[in-house]
Amino acid sequence: MLRNPGAGNQLAKPGLSLLLYGILTGLLLLTPSRASADIAPVGIISLNTDFPLTGEQEIDITNLTGPVDGCNSLYPSCTGLSLTDWTLTVNYTSTFYNQPGNPALATPYVLQWQSSADDIAPGAPLTVDLDLCGSLDVFSCPTPTTTVTSIVFTGEINPVNFPLFDPTADGGLGGPGATFFSDGTFSAVLTPSLAFPSDFFESQDITVSSLGVSPTPEPTSVWLLGALLLVLGIFVIRKRRAGVDTH
Repeated sequence: MLRNPGAGNQLAKPGLSLLLYGILTGLLLLTPSRASADIAPVGIISLNTDFPLTGEQEIDITNLTGPVDGCNSLYPSCTGLSLTDWTLTVNYTSTFYNQPGNPALATPYVLQWQSSADDIAPGAPLTVDLDLCGSLDVFSCPTPTTTVTSIVFTGEINPVNFPLFDPTADGGLGGPGATFFSDGTFSAVLTPSLAFPSDFFESQDITVSSLGVSPTPEPTSVWLLGALLLVLGIFVIRKRRAGVDTH
């Protein structure tokens, strides 16, 4: 019986190769694809000061999807989506609300979707009015009695997947293109600058995120896959050589 002097090392090397295999496989799986960071704007949430009436703050949520309001380079969904199952949370400070003799208002102020009748469709914005200065106009109220500190808007979209605007479609006129596969939810956080009364309008996009599935491997992923195959190739060659040396 012949003994391979390097048998101990041969046992160690496959273990090292398997370790490298595990590391490379983990890195390959963890490497983010470009699509995982993709987002698509589907609307806008805005805060308007002194509108529609003097001394009011108006929150508007506008759905900008579909062939009329969307399907362009800014709001690319060419299908009209519904914003559904949503929650609007308004955080604020006030010396007007909840004071003796004044109106009461929950803190934070929360509105929630109840049924399909509350879906926000293209061309049908949701509007919420809050008193800004206790019925005074902004110039008579240099320090507002009610200040919105943040607005959080979350929910779901229907349908979940939709075609994106492609400027090269329809002979260069633009139109529906590739399908955007979303995770089915949207979100927006608007934090006003509080520069009152100089800022009369502030806004934030409402966005949806992709599922994070990329049909084409990213360069980093390709590199890692190549390194993985190289390690496996070295492992197989050494294993075969070890078998030859022991016979």
